[in-house]
Amino acid sequence: MHYKPAEWLVNLTRLNPKAAWPWRQSIRLALAVTVPMVVGLMIGQTEAAIMVSLGALLNSIKVQSGPYSVRLHNFLIIVPIAMSGYVLGAMVSGHGLLTLVMLVLVGILSGLISGYGAVFSKAAMQMMMLAVIAGAGDPPASVWLPAVLFAGGAAFAALLLGIQAALDSHLPERTTLAHLLHALAHLSRLDADPPAAHGGSALDTPFEQQRRHVTDAMLKAYSDLLETRLGNEGSTQDSDHRAAILSTASLIFSTLVAGGNTPEALHTASHRLEQIADAVAKRGGRPAAAKPTPDAPPLVRYVGRLCDEIWPGEARRAPAESGALRPHPMHAPAWLERRWWLDRIGRLTPGRDVVISALRLALCLALAFAAQSYLGGVRSYWIPLCVVIVLKPDLGSVFVRAMQRSIGTMVGVVFGVVILTLIPKGIWLLACMAALGVVLPAAGQRGYAMQCAFQTPLMLILIDMTAQGTVDFGPQRLVDTLVGSAIAVVFGYLIWPRDPAPEIRQSFDRAVAASEAYLRAACAIGTGDKRAAEGQLFSAMTVAYRSLSNVRAGLQRAIAEPPPASREAAAWFPAVVEAERLCDRITGLAQLHLSGAVTLDPASVERRVAMLEGLRTGSAAGGTEAPEALVAASPDADAAFQEIDFELARLSQLMQPAQ
Repeated sequence: MHYKPAEWLVNLTRLNPKAAWPWRQSIRLALAVTVPMVVGLMIGQTEAAIMVSLGALLNSIKVQSGPYSVRLHNFLIIVPIAMSGYVLGAMVSGHGLLTLVMLVLVGILSGLISGYGAVFSKAAMQMMMLAVIAGAGDPPASVWLPAVLFAGGAAFAALLLGIQAALDSHLPERTTLAHLLHALAHLSRLDADPPAAHGGSALDTPFEQQRRHVTDAMLKAYSDLLETRLGNEGSTQDSDHRAAILSTASLIFSTLVAGGNTPEALHTASHRLEQIADAVAKRGGRPAAAKPTPDAPPLVRYVGRLCDEIWPGEARRAPAESGALRPHPMHAPAWLERRWWLDRIGRLTPGRDVVISALRLALCLALAFAAQSYLGGVRSYWIPLCVVIVLKPDLGSVFVRAMQRSIGTMVGVVFGVVILTLIPKGIWLLACMAALGVVLPAAGQRGYAMQCAFQTPLMLILIDMTAQGTVDFGPQRLVDTLVGSAIAVVFGYLIWPRDPAPEIRQSFDRAVAASEAYLRAACAIGTGDKRAAEGQLFSAMTVAYRSLSNVRAGLQRAIAEPPPASREAAAWFPAVVEAERLCDRITGLAQLHLSGAVTLDPASVERRVAMLEGLRTGSAAGGTEAPEALVAASPDADAAFQEIDFELARLSQLMQPAQ
């Protein structure tokens, strides 16, 4: 009998697709980790150097592609919060049981801080890690000096990032845009020459898969633009220029999704988009090509318009004219007003899920400190550190991260022991640190287990550099990791109620609500201010596709967990794919409405919106009718809605068991 592993086990060990080597990140990480250790060895201050290297490592390890200004600004948030963790840990260290109680309270504070966004979550994790390091041993000679050294390492990492930014200040934006344009070009090729079917699902064709890649790339570009505008507290000429480019790219995307393009137009658009993407990536000039004629297909004209937006040349609008179209910033109410305080209090009040996550972290930390006290060992803070790193739901599934960290640590310990056995302390060990720093960013792109496989020997070398003689930390670190991961899985995951259905349903309902708003916006063009209506349309389209992308990402994380989470996630995938197809049909309708090819009856629009609302609320207007009846009952037999009605019927059929 042929054995086939469970699907969730396969997903647990699956690596991410290969990506281009992040050589800039690799060079920065290698320098950030090794330079402080070289200086420390030269002046005989290796214990201080490890704190500097740790500050540089934690703030350089993740491959990021956001704008440099945003990433540098994040240092100002992360570093002070992380420093406070060391200070708090040092202040409460050396008091036995009271120390453990205080560190658990710091863990609760860290968990609450995590609820304020991704940047604060990263800061809270570093805060808790430093609190554990400072509080696990005897009281340090200085409360402030190690925290300042950590900040110095983070400042060194920021300096290296600033040097990279000075060499090419718009590299992340260009990379993101080039990735988006390459994805659009591939989508156009697939539409022109669809590959032969191989018996797969009709809901998951190569075109559908590539459309999701384009959606993710577009959401990444819009997210970067939003971060830039938030950092600048409003729009600037550069951000307005990028917004115009993304708006035209959205127009190309919606035209491709709407269909009806000739193969010749699709091939022309694909070739032209590839040329533009290559020129953007290489900082080249405008690719030579004939300007589209007024009677060219819309898709070709839109690609030509995109080229004009990227390289405006002499046709670029004057600042005054550009500013005329710039939205007016909304001024916050004065701080003396009661409304201002109520707004701030509402934003700072943590939600129920955040509080529960913080309490889970506190429970697991208490057990980790108890295990640390029982097992002992040199630098035995590794157990609570493992709990802090694994028990971060915003970084992915707790179960998956625990399993992958354990697997990666097992491999990394063997690797580290071999290095420490064969290579003596000194320059060659530093060379190994640099080599691991070069490989670590690329390994992290493939998966968390592979990242741990290279991060573990790097940490073992750092610890060994500060130890007297040669200490075999490998087996101890492996035991600590397994204990910490077991605590996180059992007491932070398994013992808690795990019914993923309500959470998935809520996320899906939010996506359906966004699709309702998108349908309304698609049908509102032509009423009132056309420019404002088009802006609302593109905004609604972005929100709708982003909501569906979030649902899909959540399902992808859950499908790597053991049942019932994996079974529930797998059951929802067909409905999500069908909802994405429905969004594509709304995009097609929007294109027809934009071109004036159809005139839509408001009553017909409201009937379709009611059907969507019924799917979300479970009312009779939604999925209780047979799909054939829904299609046959298309009001007025309106051809413009036929494809939407068909997708609504299929989605209704898929949703019937969930009502």
